[in-house]
Amino acid sequence: MRTLIVIALVVLLTPVASNGAELRVVTTLSDLASLAEEVGGDRVEVTALCKGYQDPHYLEPKPSYARTLRKADLLVYVGLELEVGWLPPLLETAHNPKLRPESPGLLEAGVVVGRLLEVPEHEIDRSEGDLHPFGNPHVLFDPRNGIAVAEAIAHRLAELDPAGTEFYVTRTTVFRERMLRRITDWEKRAAPLRGRPVAAYHKEWEYLVDWLDMELVGYVENRPGIPPSPRHVKAFTDLLRSRDVGFIMVSTFAGVDAAEKVANRGGTRAVVLPAGVGAVDDTDSYERLIDTILSRLLEAAS
Repeated sequence: MRTLIVIALVVLLTPVASNGAELRVVTTLSDLASLAEEVGGDRVEVTALCKGYQDPHYLEPKPSYARTLRKADLLVYVGLELEVGWLPPLLETAHNPKLRPESPGLLEAGVVVGRLLEVPEHEIDRSEGDLHPFGNPHVLFDPRNGIAVAEAIAHRLAELDPAGTEFYVTRTTVFRERMLRRITDWEKRAAPLRGRPVAAYHKEWEYLVDWLDMELVGYVENRPGIPPSPRHVKAFTDLLRSRDVGFIMVSTFAGVDAAEKVANRGGTRAVVLPAGVGAVDDTDSYERLIDTILSRLLEAAS
């Protein structure tokens, strides 16, 4: 019996090798999963830990997630401390040597984009709220960054599966060209949003605002992740009226009721945006997620 228990533990704790050329890819976000599927095709099996309707800051680290990570050949995560509250303990429990620091089985997607926003110039303090010391991690709300991340994933897949290099390059080229055409179209459609004063509930839409050239005047939360004080709400609603703010952006998973109440008091409206692939209907891919976000913004601005 003791021998059987030891064997069972060895089987449980030993990473399972990929079957044939298929790589097991685990991503923290559904957006990253969509990008991995775009470039990996049928040579990869992709699993996202955080669904599009869940808050990636505060995901509950379930044992099933550790079991999924134990079998992974590649983990793609945003990084920049977005998942710092739940990913490290899962990796420790998974005991997967392929996912050790500096190994090719780990890919931090957030650092491959061309320009990070809001990198602090001073040491931050948690009393200031849920701030990120290495820059704003919500990089994928700018589709140009989505292209960069897809290319990084393809490069890492080719490193892990050299026989599939041509396959990954071809799929990435097709994806990039299609996204560039969509970006051109999206930017034309977004003309009514340029220069528009807007607000947000939480600090997560900065890359979207930067891409579409909107003016972000402030947040319902005066400190990220901390409910606003009545004093701040009063000052903020006054700001909404004085600047004729078009709408308040809020994600599907947090702050919708509060954003709508503040919007009503400030003479504007809240626009609920899907913050991840699969968050709402018709967002089953990264491309469709961006399209839905833009459509909702344009509807709110009309």
